[in-house]
Amino acid sequence: MPDSFFFFFLLFLSFLFQLGEPTGASFSGHPSCNPHGDPPVYGDCWYNCTLDDIAGEDKKHRLRKALGQTADWFRRALAVEPVKGNLRLSGYSACGQDGGVQLPREYVEEGVANADLILLVTTRPTTGNTLAWAVACERDQWGRAIAGHVNVAPRHLTAEAETLLSATLIHEVMHVLGFDPHAFAHFRDDRKRRRIRVTEQATDEKLGRMVTKVVLPRVIMHSRYHYGAFSQNFTGLELEDGGGRGTSGSHWEKRLLMNEIMTGSVDTRSVVSKMTLALLEDSGWYRANYSMSDHLDWGRNQGTEFVTSPCNHWKGPYHCNATQISGCTYNREAEGYCPIVSYSGELPQWARYFPEANKGGQSSLADYCTYFVAYSDGSCTDTNSARAPDRMLGEMRGSGSRCMASSLVRSGFVRGSTTQGNGCYQHRCVNNTLEVAVDGIWKVCPESGGPVQYPGFNGELICPAYHELCHVDPVPLSGQCPNSCNFNGDCIDGKCHCFLGFEGYDCNLRSCPNNCVGHGECLADGVCECENGYTGIDCSTAVCDEQCSLHGGVCNNGECEFRCSDYAGYTCQSSSSLLPNLLVCKDVLEKDALGQHCAPSELSILQQLEEVVVMPNYQRLFPGGPRKFLNYIRGRDCDGAAKRLACWISIQKCDKDGDNRLRVCHSACQSYNLACGASLDCSDQTLFSNESEGEGLCTGWGELDSWL
Repeated sequence: MPDSFFFFFLLFLSFLFQLGEPTGASFSGHPSCNPHGDPPVYGDCWYNCTLDDIAGEDKKHRLRKALGQTADWFRRALAVEPVKGNLRLSGYSACGQDGGVQLPREYVEEGVANADLILLVTTRPTTGNTLAWAVACERDQWGRAIAGHVNVAPRHLTAEAETLLSATLIHEVMHVLGFDPHAFAHFRDDRKRRRIRVTEQATDEKLGRMVTKVVLPRVIMHSRYHYGAFSQNFTGLELEDGGGRGTSGSHWEKRLLMNEIMTGSVDTRSVVSKMTLALLEDSGWYRANYSMSDHLDWGRNQGTEFVTSPCNHWKGPYHCNATQISGCTYNREAEGYCPIVSYSGELPQWARYFPEANKGGQSSLADYCTYFVAYSDGSCTDTNSARAPDRMLGEMRGSGSRCMASSLVRSGFVRGSTTQGNGCYQHRCVNNTLEVAVDGIWKVCPESGGPVQYPGFNGELICPAYHELCHVDPVPLSGQCPNSCNFNGDCIDGKCHCFLGFEGYDCNLRSCPNNCVGHGECLADGVCECENGYTGIDCSTAVCDEQCSLHGGVCNNGECEFRCSDYAGYTCQSSSSLLPNLLVCKDVLEKDALGQHCAPSELSILQQLEEVVVMPNYQRLFPGGPRKFLNYIRGRDCDGAAKRLACWISIQKCDKDGDNRLRVCHSACQSYNLACGASLDCSDQTLFSNESEGEGLCTGWGELDSWL
């Protein structure tokens, strides 16, 4: 591993930095990566490193600055229920991937003040063009991420990539906060119960393939207003199905959201839409500030058909079918061309928009759709464009200019092409009308768009519709609802369907659902104030003990559940498949080789699990000193018993259903305390089972007796 740096990033309220790779990131007995060696870097690296993969002081400073800006953006964009007291982490699961990171003991034993999320940030090399990646690694009792691992590749920490770095960090932190299929299983509804439906997968007959859609209420609501899709035929917003592992299912479909920041590719033009903020709010963990969203032009007001139909049915700048024609880009900010690629192999059946099976658009993430892409010198808004405006066509470039279809040419001159072309022309919105200037002469356009002629020019300019270039909120579209349902409900075919806690024809009235079900008081403003021990919009959900999350539990209406899948990146796996990668716990798992244990899916994490999780647990269970010597004299193998307990706690056994983690048997805890003079809290039901749970319902039933 290069001498990259590692620090802790506390989102929302404060920062703490710690330099140097964490313990466990490299293995003893091997030389560290050396930028001055020959070859430049060698040793225990996972990649063939170069000097670009070393995070020098300039790169560290650049990353710290970008992380500070990222934290500030999220402070303004999202609100979260503050952690009571210090934020404590469990330390019972490995955090992150590609080797992970070890949590400092003080984060486990004492916690961190004034923090709602801890990000552990490393600068390790990545393969390909990956600039960064991120995963959540610990959750609170409601499933909200409270710790995550973010890695940024040092070779991308250049001055030229600063703008891209900022967008990338926002993208990656979004994944930690909840934009991730692993997190979807934890999403909560307004009652703070686990959501039954976050996504739906079905065959789309129009598109001709299987698609996965997000069906969350606020995502659908904001999607309707973005696309103007108020028909009941719009049922959810698609997730990406291309790009392979790491992209598919964890990003918005690029065909539909193009330069939105949570599509599968991020660039300097990426924007945060209301749909992304809505997804985080629909998680039940955050309150979104929608004024922090950016203006997403792609697909705006294109209607239900845009979202539900194949892209070869799209119209205007969203579709082109010949390379020899030019046109305006979708936002009219540039003149563009139509890139069509001939691939070496045939495209999927659903992506064959041309008679030739190997022809399609340049982006597989955008489903090989063909649309106008800006020329490198085609910007209408950039006065420094390499291509000067054509005075013979009356063009003008600048911030107020947009691309429009035109056959204009000065009288006495002839256009290079007799076909309809396009050019850059000034526009302005005045007194609810759109005006366009040619050669300094302003003319009013038809409201719905259409041809306009200018003195001194032959031909005509085709004006866009008024709402395309002038702000109209809302744009008059069929199926809209009164007052947009005050954004407190879904609008379908002109009728508001209010969210829980709202009522009225336009959802403008707050109400206490079910009169707070007897566990709270309905205040004058229609909001339930819940009594202690209950939460949710209607106070119907019981709260768990705060200890639930400290050992990886997740609360479900007062019951602390211990699912293997609740650990990020963990699954129940065949015990025999884990044995070759274990040393300390190998003999422990061998006794149950036919069963399953909850462990990291990624081999690099599993290989370090014993060092960063099992051994720290063992050292807490069996410290050295006089007690260790006394037990040796008595002939009790408390050392071996402590190691078994540490393995059972760290690599928990799965039940027969294949997802629930079996806690260590209460009897095993008591036996250890009695025989070894320990003082474990056997009543801690987040670690140990109930006294009534016997063989098959917990881990270690009767096994410690032979050791003690």
